[in-house]
Amino acid sequence: MKKLFSHFLQTLGGLLVAIGFVACSDDEASYDPFHFTAGGDTITIDATLNAKQTFAFACDADWQAQTDASWLVAAPSVGKAGEAQLTLMATETNVTGEDRFAHLNLTAAGMTHTIVVKQKWTNVIQLDQTSYEFDPEGGVVTFKFTTNIDGHFLLSGSVSGLSWIKPKKDANPLKAMGTYTYELTVLANETHQDRSAEFNILVVDHDDYNNVLMTSPTIVVRQKGLPVDTSSDYSADKTVTKLQTHTQGNGVPVVLMGDGFTDKDIASGHYLEVMNKAMENIFTEEPAKSLRAWFDVWAVNAVSANNAFGTQYSTCFSCHPEIQNGSIKGDENKVIEYVYAVPELASLEGLGQTLAIVVINSTNYGGVTGLAYQFGSGITEFAIAFCPIVDGLNAERFRQVITHEAIGHGLAKLYDEYAYENYGTITANAMAQVQMLQGYGWAQNVSLTATPQDVPWADFLADERYQAADHYGEVLGVYEGACTYWNGAWRPTDESMMHSNMHGFNAPSRRAIYNRVMRTGLGESWAEDYEAFVAFDQAHLPAPPAVSKLRSRAVKVCDTATERHLSLPYIANKPLVLPKR
Repeated sequence: MKKLFSHFLQTLGGLLVAIGFVACSDDEASYDPFHFTAGGDTITIDATLNAKQTFAFACDADWQAQTDASWLVAAPSVGKAGEAQLTLMATETNVTGEDRFAHLNLTAAGMTHTIVVKQKWTNVIQLDQTSYEFDPEGGVVTFKFTTNIDGHFLLSGSVSGLSWIKPKKDANPLKAMGTYTYELTVLANETHQDRSAEFNILVVDHDDYNNVLMTSPTIVVRQKGLPVDTSSDYSADKTVTKLQTHTQGNGVPVVLMGDGFTDKDIASGHYLEVMNKAMENIFTEEPAKSLRAWFDVWAVNAVSANNAFGTQYSTCFSCHPEIQNGSIKGDENKVIEYVYAVPELASLEGLGQTLAIVVINSTNYGGVTGLAYQFGSGITEFAIAFCPIVDGLNAERFRQVITHEAIGHGLAKLYDEYAYENYGTITANAMAQVQMLQGYGWAQNVSLTATPQDVPWADFLADERYQAADHYGEVLGVYEGACTYWNGAWRPTDESMMHSNMHGFNAPSRRAIYNRVMRTGLGESWAEDYEAFVAFDQAHLPAPPAVSKLRSRAVKVCDTATERHLSLPYIANKPLVLPKR
């Protein structure tokens, strides 16, 4: 027997794992079929699934191996007399929160050796599922997970920023090792684009939510879009509906039309519903709200071949709302052709005063406005605002964005007041564009100088009636960061409708809107009068709703261009082709 054991040591050498054994017999006889190297009485394996440990031994007889735990297997389970190797493997990750133990029993010739096996423990978040698929109808998604970490649960992935996924049920506070769930409601997808969202479950410290103890694997939720329709009946194309008639002045013309709407949308009344909602939205902020009686509003039917966007589809104005950085704009000459369908706007003079709004049948976030168009030899007031139905027809962001684009850029020729830190200092080309617009009396809400006496709103800064904070807490001043540039351009207030689509239009912007309405609505008989505006403005100051979540004053301007999909209004300083009537 000593000879066999000596040969076994010489052959296996360093492969041996230190193993202790316990004889299962009270018999003190010298005979023992199993032979191990000297060492401890346990084998340790890692905490993870499929963790392995292999050891060697010799046995004088045929043998069997068996474990007493479901998370541990031994292979092979039987063997012949002689030299042998045995592998222990964990079939589960140890998420119990503590080390766990099992026994390996080796049996031969009526003798049993018991080896203690320890599996380490680890912090884990185990997901029941990481991918979820939904049809356009939507439903409830349940994130089921198991963890052994003592902390608090958070769900990352900007759920609050997604209009189509709403929190339904939060996970309970963590008590001990267990299984928990997050429930989210996936709303119906009323668009024709597939969409997806990604989430992670975070375990954070109870006392410091910024201290993330562990992050789960990524969870993906995908939802299909509605089937794409194709139009067959174009008979209603260019049909005009008068939505509102002015009762004051000569009328400020607004023409609404849609892109990506099929004959079915028009026949069902959905198209007209969208046009009416767009009209209501542009009159929600002062001073347009109180000046609504000065406007004429028409809707022109625009039948698209498809109600989806992309190279494989065709729409009336060829808009592509999935593309950012201003490429959302469509066929401008086609837009003018549909404006010309309104009999009252047959003249060049009428067209030159028109605000055209193209509502895009997509819920994507974006918007862009073209201004400074030439008809004949001169620049006109004509503008085209392209705006998707952001987040849905009744969504707040749709109201905000169409107001920003149509009333802010299109009607009043205002410039953007937000800024991106990575854009740095305003460029010479950007300064030239601002100066060109200001040469026409436009872009009165931004400045290329910080000197209070020289900004376009200097008269407001000197007027004691505009020194106090407004209903939103905004204070008129000179705030650096505008025209998308972090430095070298200034805005009148910290926050505004032309900044983050919040807190209404500031005083300089309200004056620009008022002046445009008076200039068009009264024609040559009108002359700008600061005191006349102030009297009107003081009687119609914007106010937040009774329940309002005001933005923190500590947050000033965006630091990356990815935070906004809106782009500067593009300067279409070129003559366009007028359609034949």
